[in-house]
Amino acid sequence: MSAALYEHLPHLLSRLGEKYPDIHPKLIEVSTNEQIAALSRSEIDIGFVHPPLGTDERLDVHDYPAEDLIAVLPDDRQTHGVTLADIARHGLIMFPAAQGPALHASIVDTFTKAGLDVRIVQEATRALTMLSLVSTGLGAALLPRSTQRLVFQGVRYAAIADASLPAWPLAVIAKRRPRPTIVDSVWKLLDGRPDVT
Repeated sequence: MSAALYEHLPHLLSRLGEKYPDIHPKLIEVSTNEQIAALSRSEIDIGFVHPPLGTDERLDVHDYPAEDLIAVLPDDRQTHGVTLADIARHGLIMFPAAQGPALHASIVDTFTKAGLDVRIVQEATRALTMLSLVSTGLGAALLPRSTQRLVFQGVRYAAIADASLPAWPLAVIAKRRPRPTIVDSVWKLLDGRPDVT
């Protein structure tokens, strides 16, 4: 998940390198649904996902605090916050509904409840793609606050002044036990528990 890249994953990889220097994780960037399917097939051990999870798979889930959404707009050299109407005027660059149906519907519903008809001008599955499209002037995007860590020419980040958009949820998942000892040790690091092995 792009949202894990800016804060949680670097912290985890640093802790993992300190505690288990012989572990060399292989990172794969795929959607929540693809991660759940890959866990089910034992192709991956742990995943960063956006809840809610539409699966009957028996999983351990560790939720991180959800992040506020901010607006990302073509850089107009302004520094003030923006309104939902400002965002709607640009048109929205958004992740596909299938990638996060509940969050997608909640975002669109926020505009509808404000009496705004927001046009989705382009779908994109990755934050960097969204930033690139915003920088060309194609539209505006809504991304987690941690995205501001990326300095991206041609865009500006702005707080949303007149509405409370849904927060961007993030969790880490793994198959329930029994699981390999090393996976269990990494899970305990993620969950903040001391390793007992």
